[in-house]
Amino acid sequence: MTLLVLCSVGAFATDPPTLTLRKNDQVIKILTISELLQIKNGSVSVTVDNPTDSKEHTYDGISLPVLLERFFGNTWETFDLVKFITVDGYQPVIPTKKIIAGSCVISTGEKGYPGFRKLKRKNGETIDPGPFYLVWENIRDKGIREDSWLSWPWQITGIELTGFPREFPRSAPPTLSGESVNEGFLAFRQHCIKCHTINGDGGHVGPELNYPVSVTEYWKEEWLIRFIEDPQSIRANSKMIPFYRDVKNRQTVISSIVTYLKAMKNKKRDDSTLMNTQDK
Repeated sequence: MTLLVLCSVGAFATDPPTLTLRKNDQVIKILTISELLQIKNGSVSVTVDNPTDSKEHTYDGISLPVLLERFFGNTWETFDLVKFITVDGYQPVIPTKKIIAGSCVISTGEKGYPGFRKLKRKNGETIDPGPFYLVWENIRDKGIREDSWLSWPWQITGIELTGFPREFPRSAPPTLSGESVNEGFLAFRQHCIKCHTINGDGGHVGPELNYPVSVTEYWKEEWLIRFIEDPQSIRANSKMIPFYRDVKNRQTVISSIVTYLKAMKNKKRDDSTLMNTQDK
């Protein structure tokens, strides 16, 4: 598999974009495009089936494992997760073992174009994925399409080495929860926590789903499931994307997420805990 993080140059003519590398909040390196392109032995060009517009794009770049090795040494492989920080608050995490298993890249744009072609989302919104964009080589490796951990965040500003306990201390299900709840927690971490928070854990693109009132307390279950499946079938012009098209047992996974959310209504945090989490 091949991963790309990509950079759009044209949109940042007066203030060139940078990529900040962190380890548990500690800044290790801030890279400019020129510095990134000087990294040796990592250049890659790859054609992908982009899930945002379902079209093939060819991207150029630098190997992500080579980048991490260059600035963190081989200790980067001992971390649980690699987190990607974006302009709009989207903060997906990808298990380090997923990155180790494949080849990964950081790029300055799409082949044949100055920067990136804009991507048209299913809700009609047009997105410039710069300054940095993370993509996966999913044409030769069909398994990439079914791996729900492998998200495609755009407008990346930073990459951070971190771990599950540090990232999700407040979103674990109640003690002694059943197997179905724990499966839903895993699915939520894979698919949802990059945009939504639970008790303050997660990304901040979408709303908090558990505090102070659980989404399952004000949405009927049937409508919540339908909204996850296809947001625009419930709310016109919703910015939330439909649940990932290529996930195996898609309906079962969605149901498990709702089961987890229902269990979490019995596990909430106070105001001070939530504020401290959002400020981290």
